[in-house]
Amino acid sequence: MSYLYVTVEDEKLKIIKDIAQKLGEMSDTVIEIDEKVKSIRVNPKSGNIYEAMKALNVIKAIGYGFNVDDALKLLSDDYRLEVIDIKDYSRNPQAIRRVLGRIIGEGGKTKKIIQEYTGVIISVHDHYVSILGVYDQVEIAKKAIMMLIEGREHSTVYKYLDKAEADLRLYRAEQLSKERLKNK
Repeated sequence: MSYLYVTVEDEKLKIIKDIAQKLGEMSDTVIEIDEKVKSIRVNPKSGNIYEAMKALNVIKAIGYGFNVDDALKLLSDDYRLEVIDIKDYSRNPQAIRRVLGRIIGEGGKTKKIIQEYTGVIISVHDHYVSILGVYDQVEIAKKAIMMLIEGREHSTVYKYLDKAEADLRLYRAEQLSKERLKNK
């Protein structure tokens, strides 16, 4: 039988223990927690590894700082979790803090703007920036965050978000129009 493992921090383990049974029922999996090594094993009941992967993503999202209700959205096929490890771009602790500060912005402004434009939820935890949301929106938010990591000006990132959202709205309107014509 296939199963998946993940480890989490101590403070997240209690949250996961509290929802393990509910999550298992919702995802048709068995969730086993080993408190000694802080690992969680997800076993698909019906052999459907895809459902186990979704349950594992819920657990990972909680580990990256998302609340349970937001993390449970990952059980839907429409949502995904994207994680950016800032250490992949710099090992220097001051540089990591500076990059995280650019992503968060003064008083959380930049993070909030990216979330409002894209409808995603962003969690900044340790040296990770995690994005949870609908597929298309996650890609837009990820690109905006990558632009900030690369050192682009905030105004450039905001312009990108404006254009990306306008393009996505246009694309969706075209798709809706095609569907309506097809159904006539």
